[in-house]
Amino acid sequence: MPTLKPVVRGNGVVKGEVVKMGPISFLGDLNPDTGEIQGVRISGKILALPYVRGSTVGPYVLWHVASKGLAPLAIVAERTDLMLITAAVLANVPLFQGRLDENCVEIDLSTGRYERCG
Repeated sequence: MPTLKPVVRGNGVVKGEVVKMGPISFLGDLNPDTGEIQGVRISGKILALPYVRGSTVGPYVLWHVASKGLAPLAIVAERTDLMLITAAVLANVPLFQGRLDENCVEIDLSTGRYERCG
């Protein structure tokens, strides 16, 4: 079973569609009112991206989205940084380092082990 590197761990297991994006900025690309990125809903899905860009305000945008119940189930990034880790902690969204090519996965939020949806 493949494994992602846990950066901000969660509890339990989540299963969901993987939304693949290019690099994003939470401030500017993430709509704080709808929880959409470039018109794509991320709520209840697993967000996969290479990295995030932007300022220190970005984590608060993800926190705001999470406070409205519109956050992703988890974030998987090829490269993590302090702003992405801060965003995940503030929003209480599990964060993993790695790459997902699958369209739907089930992830163990404490270990990072995952498998393709069956």
